[in-house]
Amino acid sequence: MGDSSQNTQLRTLTYADQVKGKQQLPTTSIDLSSLPIPTVKEGKLAVVLPELFYLEGCDIWKFTLIGSLDLKGVNFQDVKNNLEEQWQLGQGRVQFVPMNRGFFTIKLQSQDDKDKLLNVKAWFFDHQKLNLIEWFPGFDADKQRTSHASMWVKFPGLPLEFWIEKTLLAIAKSLGTPIVRTLEHEYGHFASVLVDINFAETATDSIHVIVGGLDFWQPVEIQKKPKFCTKCKIIGHNDQECKKQTSNSSVQAPAQ
Repeated sequence: MGDSSQNTQLRTLTYADQVKGKQQLPTTSIDLSSLPIPTVKEGKLAVVLPELFYLEGCDIWKFTLIGSLDLKGVNFQDVKNNLEEQWQLGQGRVQFVPMNRGFFTIKLQSQDDKDKLLNVKAWFFDHQKLNLIEWFPGFDADKQRTSHASMWVKFPGLPLEFWIEKTLLAIAKSLGTPIVRTLEHEYGHFASVLVDINFAETATDSIHVIVGGLDFWQPVEIQKKPKFCTKCKIIGHNDQECKKQTSNSSVQAPAQ
């Protein structure tokens, strides 16, 4: 009888009852009565936060940078491991937090660490230049708009006598701001330069080169050319995907 009664009691216990006491729920040491009292504005809930709360939140991220890469088809853990190895900041001194559109926060521990990263002209991951900016309050990856992108540019068929750094950078400067060139002649019969290009101003597939009595058109190939909208003048989508274009095309003139 006793065994039957005990079995019945066990069967009536819920899963929550059985695990109760086995796990500790997170608690807070903050006195909830010290928090601002919610209010209503225009019929909806509202809260007025103390400025001190906001400043405390900003202070946590004061040594943070924002990085961006083309992460399509890339394992973000590989990015973290690669950059940590390059930076050599020490165990636990950098934290990565992924966001949207290829952006991620790089939370550092000191101003020295921050300066170390910013004082290097360029960091790279898998032939991509890591774009870095200082974090600022209110940063929203979805609202970032730019017409610039750092792209590897090939000059196929360029004669070997032009394969010196000054010449390559001078040719690349026609497209934008050169960052670095290929260091070895082991990538086939072409020279390649990483260039910061403003796609709102530059649209070319060749560059006119003049030197002494020579005069020729040098072909240009931009690797992994980004989507660029000629309507919005920004990188991220093309003309066919543009919402402005779709919106304008949907507004038809009334039939006569």
